[in-house]
Amino acid sequence: MSFTEEIQSFSKAHPFAEEKIDGISTRYLLCGKADARYTLVYLVGGTGISDVWFNHIIQMEKDYRILTFDYPMEIGNFEQLADHIMKLIKKLNIRNPVLIGASLGGFIAQLIARRYPDMVSAVALYSTCSLSQASIADLKKQYKSYGVMMGLMKVVPYSWIKKILFAASKKQVGMENEDPTNRAYMEDFFAWIYGQYTKEFDLHMTGLIIDVAGIKPFEPSDYKRFDDKTLLVLPKADKAFSEAAQADLLLSMPRARAVKVEGGHTATLYKG
Repeated sequence: MSFTEEIQSFSKAHPFAEEKIDGISTRYLLCGKADARYTLVYLVGGTGISDVWFNHIIQMEKDYRILTFDYPMEIGNFEQLADHIMKLIKKLNIRNPVLIGASLGGFIAQLIARRYPDMVSAVALYSTCSLSQASIADLKKQYKSYGVMMGLMKVVPYSWIKKILFAASKKQVGMENEDPTNRAYMEDFFAWIYGQYTKEFDLHMTGLIIDVAGIKPFEPSDYKRFDDKTLLVLPKADKAFSEAAQADLLLSMPRARAVKVEGGHTATLYKG
């Protein structure tokens, strides 16, 4: 099946709900084994649409409780978002949360684990990099283009911007390196994603990505709080981050278990 067919089938069987935290509504999905010892908390990346985790959820919901959610548009600051997520976890009475973050979600997982180390059972970081001083400096250079794009979105017809972003996203994840079957699947993936986007939502997610540069850099002592209970799942051809930033993640977390998968940046969403 195509990505669109799969996600439509998933959505019918997995209806999302809404919960208000401090007056802010959060769209979330809570499913899976109700009496499981651990709850897998899936933190979506820069797409901002948590439904894209469906391949993981379908595989894991038989054995685990699952929680995933969208990032509220009212929150554009990472520190505030981390606190909001923990409030949601508490309100839903989530037991033994295991944070699983991909790309931007990996940054959020690291931040939550630093701020709430005693409340997190384990961490899994997919297709992401560290938040050390060197990596954040690298991200600041990379994200300059996002600031330009935000400015363009405010003055250029959004339909034009979508076409530019659609092409840029496919290039960034290295679709040209995929086999024909996976390439067609990812083409449909991005077509579906951008079909959901509005100008307001895109501005929100772009602003959130830019805010990464303002995070207080992690020190080695920060990672020592949780790197012994961390899994790193990294694509072999991830173009979303520099090789130095990716290598720095491995160096920053020497006690973590690291696994490499074939493919580009989004490979960890749909490849085992």
